[in-house]
Amino acid sequence: MKRTRALALCLAAACAMSLAVVASASATAPEYGRCIKGVKNASKEYTGNFSNSSCTKTVTEAEKAKKGKYEWFPGVVKKFQTSTGGKGILEEVGKNAVGCKSESSTGEYVGTKEVKNVTVKFKECESGPFKCTSEGHPTGELETNPLEGRVVWENEAAKKPALDLFPAVGQTQFIEFTCGAALTVAVKGSILVPVKPNKMSETVPLKYKASHGFQKPEAYEEGGKKVPAFLLSNFAGKGFAQAGQNIVSTVKNEEKLELNSVI
Repeated sequence: MKRTRALALCLAAACAMSLAVVASASATAPEYGRCIKGVKNASKEYTGNFSNSSCTKTVTEAEKAKKGKYEWFPGVVKKFQTSTGGKGILEEVGKNAVGCKSESSTGEYVGTKEVKNVTVKFKECESGPFKCTSEGHPTGELETNPLEGRVVWENEAAKKPALDLFPAVGQTQFIEFTCGAALTVAVKGSILVPVKPNKMSETVPLKYKASHGFQKPEAYEEGGKKVPAFLLSNFAGKGFAQAGQNIVSTVKNEEKLELNSVI
């Protein structure tokens, strides 16, 4: 059940619903949203469904007046996001690799579990002695095709979510570029990155980890089954082989958001 998806980085996922829509409506974890401190009613009683600032501890109706200080609002109000990252390495199982000195991206949240319109740029990229460049870009700069993604369970029992990033609808690969005069590199597949849940923040660190071309993790859980999700790279037309991406990136949102793994 492999889907064409992709190399490298980006953010974490989800978006817009009205401020009036709260967790008790139809929430399903993991989902992005906002845990907001409520106000007391005319009787000076709290009306929220949660007692803590990450909206992971529910209160009963009997406890609500004293302990229901917070409420959960699925989705985002401000959907735009950016990211910046340092050194990144794409390594194929075997010996082929491409290294870049920096990364940046833009994208936006859609719904409560998805990101779309994501593009990622890498600068000062090379493979061995050759500079690597996307068509129409300055020497050493790579830019992905449009990407999208969704939050999934890396491990549902342990409540560990991840972001699955892949080529957008209509795209068959993550990126294609040349290194030097003769080497063409194409990348497709999917890439997973764990996302730390249950904390409201404007910034989200994403650590893509791989070892010798094998991504960690390289599968997620869905419907009680493991679904493979990893990159495939093709150096010089020799055929696609499994590949992994190492990079540390920080996503910056326009507002404080949280990926809730409990609701």
